[in-house]
Amino acid sequence: MAAITPSTHITQIRQGSIITGNLKSEQSIRVDGTITGDLLSNEKIIIGINGQIGGNLRGIDITIEGFVNGDVMCKGFLHITKDSKVYGKIYALEISIEKGAELNGKVNVGKDIEIPELNSSSPSRSNQDKPKTNAPQVEKSDNYGSVAW
Repeated sequence: MAAITPSTHITQIRQGSIITGNLKSEQSIRVDGTITGDLLSNEKIIIGINGQIGGNLRGIDITIEGFVNGDVMCKGFLHITKDSKVYGKIYALEISIEKGAELNGKVNVGKDIEIPELNSSSPSRSNQDKPKTNAPQVEKSDNYGSVAW
């Protein structure tokens, strides 16, 4: 497989920024803020150490240094650093996981795996924008264990 040469254009979501909704870019994306929604790129995705994602990722090469609560679909090389936390299914052609990384989900890696399409939004995995009620709170969990963020 020929290497993809990323463009010089990078969409940046800086620390302190909060986005609710999906983000799609033809160029690379770097996230150091918070996004509740899916990220789709035709190039590289970087989730910085302060980046928090409540949704799915789909890109060519992906580096995760922060927090992801969603599925990761990587058509190339996926790198998960020692400080990262990933909760969700992983599909990648190649993967590197540093000692100390937290990973909770099914991992599918190899040249023969089928990477699912991601065309529309998945249900939100963030609890930050849900309305507050006086009803008693019942602890919920998803397929990835009890994850609150």
